[in-house]
Amino acid sequence: MKNHFITNIITIVVILILFVSLSIAGNRSGVVSEQFLKISTSARAVGIGGAQVAVAEGVSSIAFNPAGMLAVNDLSVGMSYTAWLADIQHSFVGVVKHFPGIGAVGVSMIMLATDDMPVTTTSFPEGTGENFRASDYAFSVAYARQVTDQFRVGINGKYIKSYLYNTKYSASTFAFDIGTLYHIPMLKSHIGVSLTNIGRDIKFIQEQYSLPTALRFGILVDILKEGNNQLITTMQIARTNDADEQYNLGAEYLFNNFVSLRAGWKFVYDQESFAGGFGVKTDQIGIQGTLDYGYNYFKYLPGTHSFTFELQF
Repeated sequence: MKNHFITNIITIVVILILFVSLSIAGNRSGVVSEQFLKISTSARAVGIGGAQVAVAEGVSSIAFNPAGMLAVNDLSVGMSYTAWLADIQHSFVGVVKHFPGIGAVGVSMIMLATDDMPVTTTSFPEGTGENFRASDYAFSVAYARQVTDQFRVGINGKYIKSYLYNTKYSASTFAFDIGTLYHIPMLKSHIGVSLTNIGRDIKFIQEQYSLPTALRFGILVDILKEGNNQLITTMQIARTNDADEQYNLGAEYLFNNFVSLRAGWKFVYDQESFAGGFGVKTDQIGIQGTLDYGYNYFKYLPGTHSFTFELQF
């Protein structure tokens, strides 16, 4: 019975991968909305160049591979903030609870918001004295289960809401994500696969746009693991429905089980290339958690800065 269940899960994942692979072929730039869902919710993932799907761990993984929630032993709270381009703020907050024998359940919210902008018209090109702002939200409920000792699977359902002009013009839709993690002890590696933002198109007034559906495949390899020191490398291949294949490569060195140094590189990106960052485990100061920072370089625009804090209870 258990093997039959595992086979069914794997079959479903393969079918979904094939479906999305066929449906998102080709570059469709400019016809996909809700781009805020592409921004990473993990500063650790930013630091390793976005090669995140096989490194999914903790609360922040809800958004890109919900199977990573099973890294939470009991209860964990996570928060992320990214100072995005053009004074845009991207935030994430989530909570994950692990129930022994049942699995992990998580809830989260992603928000992207602009600063207040002046309303201008042809009659008042310098401004009417009124301000407006645009904002996007994604509210999620996720579940992950340990299917075997080596295989994890997670699913995430989300409600997406967007406002273009304060609350006057809005649109909403539903979507879901599915992710898996497979541990291969013999090869000292993990394989991660995820499909994200699978759902109905979103319609603004009379215009309809697709969601940024993405297929990711990645592998993590333990290069060195001696005492409290560890070196991992990770690689990812990603295909979104508005771009050709993109490749991510990253590395992380953990020193004395305290400080992590990270670097990464992105290939086949229009503007992005290298990334870096660091992390600190706060256990040694009596707080069980992690604090991470990630920097993402842009060719013609200012680089972005991301911060993530996860607290475990």
